[in-house]
Amino acid sequence: MPKVHVIGIGGSVMHALALHLQKEGYAVTGSDDRIEEPARSALHAAGLLPPQEGWFPEKITEDIAFLLVGMHARADNPELLRAQALNLRIWDMPSYVAQVAQHKHRIVVAGSHGKTTTTALLLYAFQRLDIPTDWLIGARTPTLPSTFHLSDAPTFILEGDEYPTSPWNPQPKAAVYRPHWLILTGIAWDHANVYPTPQSYERTFEHILQNLPKGGYCFYNATDPTVKTLVEKHLRPGWHYLIPYTELPHFRKGHTWFMRLGRRVVPLPFWGRHNVLNASAVWRLLQEFYVEDKDFAEILQSFRLPENRQTIWYQGEEGIIVRDFAHAPSKVEATLQALRETFPRLPLLAVLELHTYSSLQPAYAAQYRQALRLAKEAWIYLDEHTAQTKGTDPAALQSALGKGYRWFSRKEPLIAALQERMKRPPYAIALLSSGTFSGFTPQDLRLSP
Repeated sequence: MPKVHVIGIGGSVMHALALHLQKEGYAVTGSDDRIEEPARSALHAAGLLPPQEGWFPEKITEDIAFLLVGMHARADNPELLRAQALNLRIWDMPSYVAQVAQHKHRIVVAGSHGKTTTTALLLYAFQRLDIPTDWLIGARTPTLPSTFHLSDAPTFILEGDEYPTSPWNPQPKAAVYRPHWLILTGIAWDHANVYPTPQSYERTFEHILQNLPKGGYCFYNATDPTVKTLVEKHLRPGWHYLIPYTELPHFRKGHTWFMRLGRRVVPLPFWGRHNVLNASAVWRLLQEFYVEDKDFAEILQSFRLPENRQTIWYQGEEGIIVRDFAHAPSKVEATLQALRETFPRLPLLAVLELHTYSSLQPAYAAQYRQALRLAKEAWIYLDEHTAQTKGTDPAALQSALGKGYRWFSRKEPLIAALQERMKRPPYAIALLSSGTFSGFTPQDLRLSP
């Protein structure tokens, strides 16, 4: 039985790939310095959970057929260095996925925001329309059994971000997947630890566009001026199919958003203009498959958002508490704007966790000021352990963001402050992070999940 070792096995996609390789008949081992749910339970059930967290170069032996390396691994990872010294075969995750998908029709969703929701809705539509497809998506989705699936389906739908593929491959993942069809949702500066200026960040999207093959389709958000400019600059009509999309007609009644599809009015399972745009992108692509209005209307009504996207932790007469993945400034702004429009009578409290490498850079973090102005009150959570391990200076971040925020460095005081705020209704509380607020759950607030 050939052996495979997975560096970064706790990742959202990496653990699903490890489970897939096990089913394919490989003897799989793996390592990671942090493994959280749902990966922990899934790996444990399959007998793949490492006995302890950390990196152990002694696990890397000459009889390993190949290593699969996740984006969590740095260039100085001791296991990676050991594999290189032994001259073992090493795959970064995107290149491996591109290799197994090379004979499939690849549809890639790229952009600074909306990728996961757009990918999830597109996959759900394919399921409901009985169009077989494989997939890779960056978060758990209620309508999918896993974040990665590989079969004999002729199509592969992938969430493709703009982050570098690996320490040795600076290409953006979305370009490595080599899409035949590309959805480009929007561009707003992110990953400042890798792309120090907005211009350097935009260049990675130029690379993605320049790698679209002749005859490729690009469905692009025409309401985003940066997207529109780059697409029209780098893609040639006649060589490529340029298909712009804008917001479908929509309106809000009470706390529900509605969309018009032809003569149909469809209640939506989400809020906000940003999600209307995500749905509009999917609808425009599905029109290439001659999908009818009534079919997409049924798909929209029964769709459920991916994990931690507008997840309601509590809703009652006193107010609402919403957990959302929003972490970059553009995402924070879109999420808060949606909440303000949907619950206009509730004073809005934004609680933002800073934990990504970008958000911990003062020059980048200053962008949050504009987004957080949409909230009546804003709190900032910076876990003390995160600050220490990532070499962050909290004082520099506080200076960059300016005055007017309440800061927290430990979970317990944050929970106590939220419980106190809930005693003074009404309220709309938005918990915004791509992390976990140090493991914060609804039960900590004595709420039903």
